[in-house]
Order: sequence, then C-alpha cells, then structure tokens
Amino acid sequence: MQEAWTILDRQPDPVLVFDGQTHAVRFQNRAAARLAGQSAAAGVPLADLCGWLRMSAAKVATLLETMDAESAPKHLEVSHCDAHFDVTVQLPGLSGFPDQIVAAFHDITERRNAERQKQELVSTVSHELRSPLTAIKGAMGLVLAGSAGALPERARDMVQIAHRNANRLILIINDILDLDKIADGAMVFDNAHTPLVEVIDAAVEAVAGYRQRFDVKADLVIEARDAVAFIDPNRLVQVLVNLLSNAIKFSPAGAAVTVRLQDNGAFNRISVTDRGEGIPASEQRFLFDRFVQIGTRNRAATGGTGLGLSIVQAILDKQNGHITFTSQVGVGTTFHVDLPKPDAVPDSDIPKAG
Repeated sequence: MQEAWTILDRQPDPVLVFDGQTHAVRFQNRAAARLAGQSAAAGVPLADLCGWLRMSAAKVATLLETMDAESAPKHLEVSHCDAHFDVTVQLPGLSGFPDQIVAAFHDITERRNAERQKQELVSTVSHELRSPLTAIKGAMGLVLAGSAGALPERARDMVQIAHRNANRLILIINDILDLDKIADGAMVFDNAHTPLVEVIDAAVEAVAGYRQRFDVKADLVIEARDAVAFIDPNRLVQVLVNLLSNAIKFSPAGAAVTVRLQDNGAFNRISVTDRGEGIPASEQRFLFDRFVQIGTRNRAATGGTGLGLSIVQAILDKQNGHITFTSQVGVGTTFHVDLPKPDAVPDSDIPKAG
C-alpha cells in the first residue's frame, strides 16, 4: 500500500484523497501542495487547505453526495486564477485504494483558452448574423402568408425549406449567445420559490409536438409532489426541455422517456431517463463540452448544435444546481438535476438577477 501512496505523491497532476466515509481530505500529493503553496502532509484537514483548493475539495465533497457505490468516475471543472482543471473523482474499489476516494486534477488551461478564443470569434460572427437572418426569416414568413400573392406549389415548397433552415440557424445563434451571456454574467435570473411539479409539467407540455413527431411518450413519476426550489422557473424549464428533447430524439419510436421527481436529502432531484443507445464510456467525459454531439443514431435527422448540454450545465451552475448522468450502452441514459432545497442554500449563495 505504501508503494501506491508513493506513486500518487509523485504524480505530476495534483491529487486529493478523501476518506470514503466522512469525505474529509486525508492526503494531498506534492503537486497539490505546490499549487496550494504549502508543504505536503498526510491527514491534512479540509480547513487547513488554501482557499482555492479548499473550495475545490468542497465541490468534490458535494459531488460525492450525488454518487453511490455503482457510480462510474465523475468529472467536474474547477478554476484557480487563470488555470483550469478537470477533476476526475473515483469511488472506493474503482480507485484501487480501499475506503478512500481519489480526486485527480488535470490541467486543461490551454484547452480552455483555445475554446475561449474560438467562442469569442463565434460570438462576434453570431451577433453580426442574427439581425439579417431574422429579417430574412420574417420576409419569407410574409411570402408564405400570401403577402406577395399566391405561390406555385414548387416555389412554396422551396420557400418553406428556406424558412425552416433560417429558423434553425437563428436557434443555433441564440444558443451561442446564451452561452455568451452566461459567461459574461449578463443572463438575468428571476429567482423565486418554485414548485418543481409545475416546472416539470410546463417542460413536458413544451415538448408535446416533439414527442408526437418521434412517437415517444412521457411517463411522470412524482415522489415529492411538494418539492420547491429557489430558482428561475423559466430557466429550469429551458434546462428540462433540453434534456427531454435529447431523450426523445434518441429514443426508439414507441418508447417512453421517464421524468422522476424525488426528495434526495438536502437536494430535490429531477431525473430524465431515455431508452436510447446509451453513451460509450470513452465519450462520456466530453458530454458537456461545447459543439460536441455524442452518439450516431439518426444524427443527421435529429440535428442539434452540440451546445444544449453546455447551456444546461452553465444555467445550473448559476442556480446552485448540479447535473450528473449514468449511461449504459444498449440500455439508455439518465440525467439527474439536483437542486438544493431553499433551506439548504445560504443567502450569500443565492444568485441575484443580472
């Protein structure tokens, strides 16, 4: 066992080891200590870690509350000054350290900087495109409504195709600009104590046409009918509509997606389960990256920007929420949205509008 600890200590990436029962920090390797600006020592209590590392450890501890013995390794991202780290969390048995939980920090700063530069370019182009595209869509809508007189059938079909594609481009641009707003802190959140059943009902109703198109039903399992969260209901509807849309389009015809509301201790949990092809383990860590589309079934037919889950994660981060998922190839995927109960959110953590 000592040899294993030595290997961890010599890893170039920062590593924290948590007690499997109490989730207290039991070990930080040399790389973590250098980053924290303190000497390495086994048994370092959470309170003695430097500020950013303590906050990172707290995020890992919160993630652990959403994991069980069957959970695959999970990933979360933390930042320190201008550095960004992808944290891989492994439970006992998977980590090779009995009764210990290992969190390894991988530096992804260069990747994030490249993504930021790409996003700045895409955002600039999107701003320039939205106004003329909206005008084009509006003009085609007027033509289809008969403002320019009756159209021959073939011409009408061609204008309808152009109109649909203009609308799709506008949706893509709006997704990009939503991410831009969140990153800049410009997205407004109108938070209120909101019954979650009402949000679920609104989201399921919003995708009714989508369900009909793909011949997929929605099963609601409400186990916590009185559940309330302090959130922006419209933004949570946006989150659930995205998850439901993905679940519907990747489920086979005639199947059902399940939406479940549960009391999960300090959190209320909304889960969306599909009966689709599942997500290969090798692709799961990229699921929330921008412009990433996972899976191959009907990709051309179902479309998508590869931005939806990035927006979901960004909105939930701003609402003190958390999203995780489990997936099995050939069986399906379940996304879990955990929202703190109102009495579990400190006043200082409640997002303000703007």
